[in-house]
Amino acid sequence: MNSSTNFNNEIVLILLYMKAFSILFWLIPSIFTSLSAQAVPEQVIFTRAFADEHYDYYHAQILQRALQLTPEFGEAEAMPHPHPMSQARQIMKLKSGEGQVMWSATSDEREKQLLPVRFPLLQGLAGYRVLVIHKYKQANYPREISLEQLQSFLGVQGADWPDLNVLQYNGFKVEGEPWSLWFTSMFIAVQRGLVDYFPRNVIEVTKDLERHADKNIRLEDNLMLHYPNYEYFFVSPEYPQLVRRIETGLLRMLQNGELKEYFYKHENHRRAMSLVTDKSRKVFELDNPALTITFAEPLWAIDPGPMEKYLIDKLGKEAVTPGS
Repeated sequence: MNSSTNFNNEIVLILLYMKAFSILFWLIPSIFTSLSAQAVPEQVIFTRAFADEHYDYYHAQILQRALQLTPEFGEAEAMPHPHPMSQARQIMKLKSGEGQVMWSATSDEREKQLLPVRFPLLQGLAGYRVLVIHKYKQANYPREISLEQLQSFLGVQGADWPDLNVLQYNGFKVEGEPWSLWFTSMFIAVQRGLVDYFPRNVIEVTKDLERHADKNIRLEDNLMLHYPNYEYFFVSPEYPQLVRRIETGLLRMLQNGELKEYFYKHENHRRAMSLVTDKSRKVFELDNPALTITFAEPLWAIDPGPMEKYLIDKLGKEAVTPGS
């Protein structure tokens, strides 16, 4: 091979190296951008409807413990956003990355907006609704009331709650009410007779009634609505890896018994289970057209097996509690 050929080969090699470095130069920013998007923040900011530390304390506890049980993802601490806000605004905060986690009832639409952690934090109990009515109008709700009669009454729900669409789809006359602190406007509407009832989550209704004890309202005695409804953690699209971390933490809490322990520490949870298992109540089974993915056996406190299998199938054996 003559010197001219060697020189030409060297030129070709130099050009190839230059091209490779040029490509790398343009790739480096996108690589760092991708890594930045995947980074788990040291402070995981969760949004919420109320500033009261006792409201939704269970969810905040579970989130914090899930982070603690997953040290392989890095150090992280759950911290509340300083301002309470409506669910619609919470979604905006997560979309912008200003917040990382919220919790709410799920729907197909919400799962398109945010990243769902598909684990029923409240075991599907969020789909059981009892009615808050005027204190002196229990006679309007006999146990033998028909679905058609109940549908003729006027109810109220949060304007941005998935439950509003579910109830309207099933033929109920329900108006949407904008968010207000402690849902005061909704309870006032019941008291003043502007609406007939407020369907309330069985887990939240007891504390709600205690908080609004100054009003002429009460828990209706005979009826219950039920539809597939799960409360999930939702994660900002800016932090997709946080979904796997929370799911891994939940699996470990399920396996070591902590999740059940945390659940039953709360009196409102125990009362909710009593309401759901009360055979004297007439239950109206409704459809949830807004939810495609459902669970056949979401009651993990009674039998953790189905939900444990679901998470292991999704996450793999490496997510199992070390030593289990």
